[in-house]
Amino acid sequence: MQLDWTTLLLQIVNFLILVWILKRFLYQPVLDIIHRRQQGIEQTLAKASDAEERAAQLERDYQARLADWDKERKRAHAKLLEELAAERNQRSKQLEQTLAEQRERDASLEQRRRDELQRQLETAALGQAGRFVGRLLERLSGPELDERLVATVIEDLGQLPDEQRRELAAAAAQPNATLRIETARPLNQATRDLLLDSLRGVLGKLPSIEDKLTPELVAGVRIALGPWLLAANLQDELSCFRNGAYRAD
Repeated sequence: MQLDWTTLLLQIVNFLILVWILKRFLYQPVLDIIHRRQQGIEQTLAKASDAEERAAQLERDYQARLADWDKERKRAHAKLLEELAAERNQRSKQLEQTLAEQRERDASLEQRRRDELQRQLETAALGQAGRFVGRLLERLSGPELDERLVATVIEDLGQLPDEQRRELAAAAAQPNATLRIETARPLNQATRDLLLDSLRGVLGKLPSIEDKLTPELVAGVRIALGPWLLAANLQDELSCFRNGAYRAD
């Protein structure tokens, strides 16, 4: 069998032409398509990677924000607890102060109630004692008791303060001044003279004198001069000049 070099050469040329045609019109476009597909895939992968990175960053930001929110929540909770504790402490102090003030008011009211009760008891006791003494002295009243009460008036007239002496003297010096002497029964002349002498020593000059019998006095004497009243009698509860002379008005 002989090799036909012409045919072989033609076949080689045909093969090369076929290869060029395949490369030119088939293989190269396929390569281009594959290249474009690869670029598209790489871009997609890059975008996916970027998206994944952004998602991871968002996740990190979200976690950081959650951590910040948790810290802020804890700080707010701690601050709220502090404010509540301060408010409770303040309310507790206010309550203690209110209770202390209330206890003080209650104690004050109780003390006033006790003082008022004590005063009422003392007043009642004094009233009973006064009535007892009044009844007793009323039974013992008579000229001798009148003389003793007048002697008490005379003694207290000698002990009057200077200011009262001046005011009594000024009242006696008034025009139409009247010295009214009330007694439960007529005084004997000696006792009356002693009383007038004592009054003259205080007043300097006696004004007109008005004698008046007042049985309601039971015993003793009541002397009125203008706005002044001097009393030592059972009806006036035996004051016997406890406060010296006093103004009737």
